[in-house]
Amino acid sequence: MQTILVVEDDKNTNQVITEFLKDAGYNVLPVFDGEQAETVFFENKIDMAVLDIMLPKQSGLEVLKYIRSFSTIPVIMLTALGDEYTQIKSFDLQADEYVTKPFSPVVLVKRIEALLKRASPINNTVLSIGDIVIDFSAYTVSKDAQPLEFTTKEIDILKFFAENEGKVVSRQQILDSVWGLDATSSDRTVDTHIKNIRKKLGVECITTVKNVGYKFEVAL
Repeated sequence: MQTILVVEDDKNTNQVITEFLKDAGYNVLPVFDGEQAETVFFENKIDMAVLDIMLPKQSGLEVLKYIRSFSTIPVIMLTALGDEYTQIKSFDLQADEYVTKPFSPVVLVKRIEALLKRASPINNTVLSIGDIVIDFSAYTVSKDAQPLEFTTKEIDILKFFAENEGKVVSRQQILDSVWGLDATSSDRTVDTHIKNIRKKLGVECITTVKNVGYKFEVAL
């Protein structure tokens, strides 16, 4: 499960972001000032940070500079300041995105998901499930060194599962990621593809979570 650091001194805003991210399946560490943010970041494995700029003790820009001194994780700056100078300063310090308040929590979660997906190394890695090997860069699947016939969409679904291993994901999340936000495909399309994937893999790694979606786990 990926961990997101949320640094926002307004308790209501922090709580809203935290709840939406938890609902999306993330582990969230909410903090309320810049000094605490640096401490929490140093003591935990953080996959992404959402930083307000106007923070007590240390500004969000100072926290960003601290993070960038030894980490390249995705960072979104979240602020009521919309002036050009502040935006340029944020990008100079290597922020990945800049979101101005007021904002939609749903859209913020989508931005976070997109950034984490782009930052994920899964696109260039090989995943092994028992004697099955999935090469995401070559789009091939093999068992005992013998190729298996998988469609591009089926490998895209496996890639999405690998990026979200251990998390329960909804059919809509799979549709949005694999078919796109404007796709006309349905939940039944997802179910059919996953049925085919299970049959071809022949191993138990995709669990159906009733009334929610699916969960992908690879035994260590």
